[in-house]
Amino acid sequence: MSAHVLKVALARRQAGVTLIEMMVAMLLGLLVVGGAISMFMANGRVYKATESLGRIQENGRIGFELMARDIREADGTPCRQPQTQPALPQYGKMLPIANVLTSGAWWANWGSGVQGYENGALAGSLAGTDAIELHSANTSAVTVQSFAGGNFVLSSALHDIGSNDVVLACDGNQGSIFQAGTVAGTTVPVASAGNCGTNLGLGGTCGSVPYAYATATNGQASIARVHAVRWYVAQNARGGNSLWLQDMAAAPTEIIDGVRDLELTYLLPGAASYVNATGVGTRWKDVTAVRIALELEGQQGNQEDRIKVGTDGQGLRRQITHVVTLRNRSI
Repeated sequence: MSAHVLKVALARRQAGVTLIEMMVAMLLGLLVVGGAISMFMANGRVYKATESLGRIQENGRIGFELMARDIREADGTPCRQPQTQPALPQYGKMLPIANVLTSGAWWANWGSGVQGYENGALAGSLAGTDAIELHSANTSAVTVQSFAGGNFVLSSALHDIGSNDVVLACDGNQGSIFQAGTVAGTTVPVASAGNCGTNLGLGGTCGSVPYAYATATNGQASIARVHAVRWYVAQNARGGNSLWLQDMAAAPTEIIDGVRDLELTYLLPGAASYVNATGVGTRWKDVTAVRIALELEGQQGNQEDRIKVGTDGQGLRRQITHVVTLRNRSI
């Protein structure tokens, strides 16, 4: 056999691959593809976990910022007692307030300006969670020019007080909460079906004691709308729990979702540690700071699809704590 024929025969025998070689190549290819898919899935889970954690942090920031704003302003009025006038023991450092509202609604009772509720004690809140009720009248205050015949005359018509609004008038001696009548320009009348009378003084039965605002004796007076809110945790329409805000409107507002728990503790003067609402007892006028602890859970996907972490297979959770000082009681 010639050399040329031998080379052709050898070339024919060496062409192509065997079945075993093909199977090995397919196995190696599957390993590479499987590794790529595994990396893709891992990266997807990391992305979802990061996104869920980012949303938890964002919800926490929003919730704390809005709650802190109300807590800082709690029990605040446009007026303060003069430093030369001793504080009345039953009112602490704040002004004594006469309330002539006839409504029995929660927002009509200024009380101590701050009121906490422990372990679901607030109607409508989630069992085992805390809640807080806050009252203030610090925003958009207008100076009173005169008060006579049951009518306040303001120094400017540029105000946000409307007819039937609940407002607070005050000076350096006392404050009065009432429902405004039909507001016209600078005139804010006290006469309203929501009040028990037009007298705004302290003591006696509701509306029985007169008081003269904006006089040379009692000094400058101001008037502002009352702001009353409740913060609590309750179920939402999606089967989870949310942080809710109830103001003087009829329906509460959902603020953030994914809230598992809200715990509130309070600081009293001279105390070494914070106490819960039960520990405060009747000393709500003395509370100077509130510690807020929110437990938040990631809300990525449906309940069945949420990211599972840890040996207990639970969703991604974080507990965030903030401390807020009541500005009007720390001055």
